[in-house]
Amino acid sequence: MNFSSKFIPVSRNIMMAAVLGVVMTASPAFAAQEKTGVVDFGKIMQKLPETKQAESTLQTTYASLQKESAAKNVELQKAVADYKKQGASLKPAAKAQKERELNSKVQAFQKFQQEQGGIFEKKQQEISAPIRQKVITAIESIAQKEGFTVVLEKNAAHYVAPENDLTFKVLDKLNIK
Repeated sequence: MNFSSKFIPVSRNIMMAAVLGVVMTASPAFAAQEKTGVVDFGKIMQKLPETKQAESTLQTTYASLQKESAAKNVELQKAVADYKKQGASLKPAAKAQKERELNSKVQAFQKFQQEQGGIFEKKQQEISAPIRQKVITAIESIAQKEGFTVVLEKNAAHYVAPENDLTFKVLDKLNIK
């Protein structure tokens, strides 16, 4: 019988029980010092007039990028179609050259699409950052005024006492009805 293999699991269980006991007894004292609120960030963002303007700007930007991408795609498809028409009649060296050119065009198109995605993401961040900061500033103001030490996203909570939901206070602070 190996004594050490039975001793280690028992000592781990005892250690876990001791740690759990300390956490359980310390938690009420810690929790008493914490005042946690929640906000429905999405609801607040939806009701802001700036969000509607930002969405409109982003839709315009997206449409412009899509139009440019579609034009480049038409060019690429035309090149593919031309290659298919000529492919059978080309000599091996010319055919290989055309394939390299076509591959180069495909890679250029893929790079273009990635760049467009980056442009759109940058524009999205540029537009949404000030709006988000406006909401965060309002949340911080209310939290400090009312003594909340932590404010979480409402959708992450399983239960919230109504008096800890700061959503409507933030909407009032932002003059949104």
